[in-house]
Amino acid sequence: MLVALVPTALLLPRPRRLGQPLLCIEPTTSASSLLATYDAGHRAAAASEGAKGFGGALTANEWAAAAHQPPLAEAVGTMAKAALSHPDEGRLMLGICASDAAEGVQTLKAWVAGLGLPKGPLHGMDKDGEPLDMSTFGSVYIKYNSRPNSDDPPGTSLLSGYNGDCAPPGPDPLPPQASLGPPHS
Repeated sequence: MLVALVPTALLLPRPRRLGQPLLCIEPTTSASSLLATYDAGHRAAAASEGAKGFGGALTANEWAAAAHQPPLAEAVGTMAKAALSHPDEGRLMLGICASDAAEGVQTLKAWVAGLGLPKGPLHGMDKDGEPLDMSTFGSVYIKYNSRPNSDDPPGTSLLSGYNGDCAPPGPDPLPPQASLGPPHS
């Protein structure tokens, strides 16, 4: 199974009233720092001299496969809980790159269920209400957003074609975790 996952979670800054204490949650600070360090390493591997794949994706994903996964899974879970517990200021975004639409949708469903995220519509799998034949669509990128926007409810995703390289053959991006549920069913 060829899947790459890029989780992003953040708490948006909220204006404080004079004298109001700053809310600082240590677990989210540590989780955010760990994920930022991981992201920087992934980007550095992609930009390294001689990196393989479109934009260095294959080299970066080989680097990612060697990363110690349990702390990353725990950090994603921590950030998801923080974002969902502050719905007016929290957001969780997932980027899923998969070798085909079926694999991408399966991965999206597993992560949404495993993290207890809101479910919304998945755009890009039909044209004027008619389902598209996704069997020959090729690689896809799915962008998930836990926050609503002016047109869509929380949990909306967008599936689009992807001409780049996904993950190399190898282990799943994150192993099953009791706190998250399995990333792949």
